[in-house]
Amino acid sequence: MRIRYLLVIAIGTAALIAWLIVVLVASSRRSLEKCPSCRSNRVRPSWPTIVDRILRISAICAFRCEACTRRFYARRSLWRGELAR
Repeated sequence: MRIRYLLVIAIGTAALIAWLIVVLVASSRRSLEKCPSCRSNRVRPSWPTIVDRILRISAICAFRCEACTRRFYARRSLWRGELAR
């Protein structure tokens, strides 16, 4: 029974650390006018996954660059389309 508890604690800790890393990286982006990889301005919201739905609680959304097809995370309020709504 102790092994189960340790396993649950380890998985929960790993999930919490991963969430914190995504939130910190997404919060550090200043603007979403350009892709962080190729600097193209062809950025759009990406189709959400289960992880993206969980991250929406923290105002983190997934975006995709149409030029290099790279997927990345950023704060929802920084995207120019969200400000217009």
